[in-house]
Amino acid sequence: MGRAMAESMMTSTCTVFTPGEPITDPATGEVTEAQETVWFGPCRVRPADTQASAMAVGGEEVFIFDYLVSIPFAVDSVIEGQRLTVTESRDPALVGITVEIRKVARGDDITARRLACTEVS
Repeated sequence: MGRAMAESMMTSTCTVFTPGEPITDPATGEVTEAQETVWFGPCRVRPADTQASAMAVGGEEVFIFDYLVSIPFAVDSVIEGQRLTVTESRDPALVGITVEIRKVARGDDITARRLACTEVS
């Protein structure tokens, strides 16, 4: 019952993929990243905190946004280091956001697979 309820709250759609090596188009010079889709389906995306964390990178202050993404419990192919893109959401500001999966929740009695993520684009 808890898992069905958790899944009923997953109103967005996400694609999880393994990032590949950068590929440069010799004609245009455009760099793209090859991707291998691992899973796609329903998800629930929430901010992990009410504000961004600041950190110094190359002498500049940058802000990191963390998200908690829930996917169905039955999904066991998602691992740390993969990336996730929100493809559909009731919040149009979420569509197109890509995050890196930092931690995957595992356990006998969890109602959903919760992914601790950091925005990368």
